[in-house]
Amino acid sequence: MSKLPAVMFLLSIAFCSLMGFSQEDGPIPPINISFDPDKLKQLDFGTDSLNADKVLFQLFPAPMNEDDPELSEWKTAAYWSCSSCWRGELYTFEKDESDEGDEKELIPYERNYTSCTSILYYKTKNSIERAVASFSSSEMNDGTGRFTRGVLSIAHFEKQNGSWKLLNFNPFVNLQGSFTLASPVDEVFYDTKGKLFFVIHGGEANGVSTEDYWPLYQGLFLIDGESLSEVLHLKGASCQENGEAVGSVWNTEITKIESGVFGTNVEIKTTGLIVKEYNWYLPKALQFISKPDFEALPSRFNFTANQSFYYTVTGRRFEKPDITIQYTDSKGTVHEQIIITQNTRNK
Repeated sequence: MSKLPAVMFLLSIAFCSLMGFSQEDGPIPPINISFDPDKLKQLDFGTDSLNADKVLFQLFPAPMNEDDPELSEWKTAAYWSCSSCWRGELYTFEKDESDEGDEKELIPYERNYTSCTSILYYKTKNSIERAVASFSSSEMNDGTGRFTRGVLSIAHFEKQNGSWKLLNFNPFVNLQGSFTLASPVDEVFYDTKGKLFFVIHGGEANGVSTEDYWPLYQGLFLIDGESLSEVLHLKGASCQENGEAVGSVWNTEITKIESGVFGTNVEIKTTGLIVKEYNWYLPKALQFISKPDFEALPSRFNFTANQSFYYTVTGRRFEKPDITIQYTDSKGTVHEQIIITQNTRNK
């Protein structure tokens, strides 16, 4: 009887071999890693310019094998899981009164493919060299899916005694972008008191759309430079023409940030051209215009909208924007008017 288990085991191997099954037929498991802030801050990231792939594998020590699933040649990627990570929910878009429901996903995934998407260098007001590395994680590594977003990770570095050292790292900042890639940090901004913020222009699902009959929209994200957490997400902050989708164009920029004990006030400016014939979507500031006022405007008009958002720990408050409209009538006369806006946006 004692030989029976061994015999059964050998028979099972023979059966699997006969049927063409093996352990290699199943998905290759990702490497289990963890994120220890204290240990990561002890790492030496070198003295020269940061190498994207080397930084990737220092923070995500899980290099892919050639036989790993998906298209490993699409982007150099780490392939990992994190059994010690707390799995939390990240929303795929900003929650506000215009949203019908809340899309959310559990992060991190059971299988994560992470690539380094950008390294932004800058100097502080005291001429200290710093760098912001952005990473994107997805369940796939093939770059497909216009609505397949990526999890943004941000690592903040400073050059100390000639070597790059990690100041802070947040592997789960937000969930945005398209084609499995979250948009990276692309701007550094200081508030009136010198507090640091990072800005992202992107993150919309069609930000790199292959369809030529939809306008290209980009959002605006504001990231706290110390905690590396999202402070603001403004959808549809910019609109660009795309193929057959011509007409309305606009852009939004942050002009001033004031941080206080109880919240953060962010002032933004949106400028552009609206062509009613191609009114796919209006920038958020213009959604405050009443329907009669909007219908009374000409078919084409330029606009400038200055608006404030006030964020506290309990939520966000919209401030009514100051909107200036400019247009030229049939006689060539340029008109300018101020629009009195409502307290709440139109739907």
